Amino acid sequence: MPLIELESVVKTYRTGKVAVEALRGVTLAIESGEFVSIMGPSGSGKSTLLNIIGCLDRPTDGRFKLNGESVDGLGDIRLAELRNRNFGFVFQSFHLMPRLTALKNVELPLVYRGVPARKRRDAAMDMLEAVGIREQAERMPGEMSGGQQQRVALARALVGSPLVILADEPTGNLDTGAGKEIMRLLQNLNVARGITIV
Repeated sequence: MPLIELESVVKTYRTGKVAVEALRGVTLAIESGEFVSIMGPSGSGKSTLLNIIGCLDRPTDGRFKLNGESVDGLGDIRLAELRNRNFGFVFQSFHLMPRLTALKNVELPLVYRGVPARKRRDAAMDMLEAVGIREQAERMPGEMSGGQQQRVALARALVGSPLVILADEPTGNLDTGAGKEIMRLLQNLNVARGITIV
């Protein structure tokens, strides 16, 4: 059974009388432990597809199953639970909280789960270690390079032990060297930890 299964998924955005079809009948199956790249030109629906897979958005039509469970028709609270338990998100623009240290940024998903402070701190430090920037724990995002900020974002995505990391152009704002480092890190996490990466 695929971890992620989409069948004939359509996403249409409406602005007044204008309808824009962002996805047109996408059928896709992703197995647990796979490393999948979704490629296409700008505006082809890549981010829309990732948002649907990550339960951030709903398809207009079609079917979506996560780990065998139908996601179609679930309420907002259940979708939020699925997001929090199953997905880690890494975005092109990092989306770090500028007034929080690297450590506190990584702890955030565990705060929402109600994990006690000591356990949060230990787990966040372990993830900063895993991505190679434990020594940056008390620095603010503005004091870090783009590559370091993206490593913090990756640690934050990993801290809740997600089934899937969804990375939307994770190297888009990085120079070539830092971009290669992040891709190597993602590949290593996929191989060493068996995390599904899209």
